[in-house]
Amino acid sequence: MEINGRESANIEDVVVERFIESISRSFRSRDDKFHVSSLCYPCMRHAYFDITKGSHFDLTTTLKFWIGRQLHATPILSGNEIACEWEKIIGSCDEYESGLLIEKKTCTEIPKQPLSHHVTQLEYYSVLLKHSDHPVTKACILYIDIYKKALKAYKVTLRNVSVIEAEMLQKKRVLEAAISTGKLPPRHISWLCSWCSHCSECFKPQGK
Repeated sequence: MEINGRESANIEDVVVERFIESISRSFRSRDDKFHVSSLCYPCMRHAYFDITKGSHFDLTTTLKFWIGRQLHATPILSGNEIACEWEKIIGSCDEYESGLLIEKKTCTEIPKQPLSHHVTQLEYYSVLLKHSDHPVTKACILYIDIYKKALKAYKVTLRNVSVIEAEMLQKKRVLEAAISTGKLPPRHISWLCSWCSHCSECFKPQGK
């Protein structure tokens, strides 16, 4: 059987290769919009590289993200995967109904408390929903442990919406300046660096 213009050695190779190609195509390519999923990180270099270079994952990470995407597609509330945009900042909110916003997160271990960048992401989604005439009065993060088959929901108290909006716009200004000049935003080192797909590019000496 031929695949990609060449004869594959066996059917097993064809099946694996076709599957990997399919799930890889499902991830978004880079564009000129500011995605909440990038903007929520404390380090603006993460968002900068997402916008200018696109996201790049190894196979293990790609498979994890694909599994998470399939679980996200299962609706809980009447509003599922609501696409919103405000001030060129875009996002797709997992679940919304009657003022309740839910963000679903797959994980390999449920954290003892919501992770800070997940809380920020939830807050940014609440702003997008507000400007789409879907005000948020309650918010939760639902963690789904794909290894232990366990669930835990955390109620999140959102900051004042004007504070969140100001923070989002400030981050957008930083990114716009970086993209315009080609000068990288300041680096923010944290434990998240260990999981960042742009880590090697970020720490590469400039001019190299």
